[in-house]
Amino acid sequence: MQRTLSALAAAAIAFTLSTAANAQGAGEREGFYAYGGVGAATTQWDAKRSALPAGQKRSQDKGSTSFVLGGGYRFNRYFAVEGSYHDLFGEVSRRGLGDYDTRSLQLSALGILPIGERFEIFGKASVGRARNEFTPVRGAVGLGKASETVNIAALGVGANYHFTDQFALRLDVTGLSKADSAFRRKAGADDIKTGEATLSVMYRF
Repeated sequence: MQRTLSALAAAAIAFTLSTAANAQGAGEREGFYAYGGVGAATTQWDAKRSALPAGQKRSQDKGSTSFVLGGGYRFNRYFAVEGSYHDLFGEVSRRGLGDYDTRSLQLSALGILPIGERFEIFGKASVGRARNEFTPVRGAVGLGKASETVNIAALGVGANYHFTDQFALRLDVTGLSKADSAFRRKAGADDIKTGEATLSVMYRF
């Protein structure tokens, strides 16, 4: 019985020390960081029936390549704030309608959940400003060139894998922009909104 209690006590001490070591390792990631990466953006483009070219589906998902640059400050194991710039490589085109482009600046608050010493997941809430632009195809009836700068709010999720104390790989899924009603009217759309998934390299200073 004494041996059993000793073994249980030793296991409890080992578990406590291991948990403390993991917590300390995650705590060492406090401070400033920067990241940059590329990803896949998807624009959901719902055309008005009155502007819909023959033979097309009303709702289409248009894919494009995007990039992100960002930086932030991590206060503790569970919370960070950051700013980021998001842009597309080129424009999103829809046959018979025109070309659409969007880019945004975002300020985000992150809630982080460490899982072990190297891996963690996070959720984030973002606010910011997006710049949307639309150029109709030549000869389009009822469509016009449009541009706007709008306020945005978005939710996102992601994960980090820390290779070292300084370098990590980051996966991020978030919303980018949503066109307002005046813009959509000129673009012949009921809805235009964009989201992205990016893979970035992160460096902690």
